[in-house]
Amino acid sequence: MPIGPNYTALERAIFECACAGCESIWITVNDDWAPLIKHRIGDCVQDPVWYYREYDVFGSDSRKAIPIFCVPHLPKYRNRRDSLGWGIINAALYALRVTKNISEFLYPNRFYAAFPFGVYEPRILIKERNIISSSKQFYVTRAGKTVKDNERLGFTFTREDIKKINANISSKNTGTWEAFGDFVKDDPSAWSRRRPIDEQFIARRFTLDEVFEPMTMIDAEKLELPWHYDISGWEGYKRYMGSREQLKRPKPLTAGKLPPIGVDDD
Repeated sequence: MPIGPNYTALERAIFECACAGCESIWITVNDDWAPLIKHRIGDCVQDPVWYYREYDVFGSDSRKAIPIFCVPHLPKYRNRRDSLGWGIINAALYALRVTKNISEFLYPNRFYAAFPFGVYEPRILIKERNIISSSKQFYVTRAGKTVKDNERLGFTFTREDIKKINANISSKNTGTWEAFGDFVKDDPSAWSRRRPIDEQFIARRFTLDEVFEPMTMIDAEKLELPWHYDISGWEGYKRYMGSREQLKRPKPLTAGKLPPIGVDDD
């Protein structure tokens, strides 16, 4: 979805992660969309802090590339809890699994989440990097509301938060069958029945506030935005496109390509 000249909503979210200081970016995306997205965004985005080095003799040599990975939903969660909020947790789980198998020094302890359909100026986060990477929770807010109010606003979470969120969803999610009595051996119909389709795996329809309910706001750091638009619906998209706010495609979005791992470029 375009939000400016040659500038899409997904690219804005990627640039937000880069401004927040992420060392890698993981995107949950359906398999059929992955090739198109990779063609558009490339393998990496440049860190905006290291991109503009006007006093360096060889400024381009100082630039820092942030790799981008597109990952599908884990098979065991597909059609069971693959909501918008769980897509964020899914990307974090992939990051944990992959980096842990490479080196313990790459194992992340804090994550930053951004939403394509939550539009605001991402450069405002550059000055907040030290806070974002600290041990405190961090929330982007607008009019005092956060992701816990079902708003598409950036925030940080930890491995402990993932465990709490997973436990909360597991306790509230429903399966295919529902028990209505005591177990009867060799006679499933005597104690269980099949749920209607719309009542099976209700976690698929959990909203952001339901998914991230276990996260705390105690002693959290907050950054109030001067403006924000939710463009997940047509009316919100019209309000943004008709507003005075304009976002231009940042130069660090180069759609660059990284060399394959274990391949000699020479």
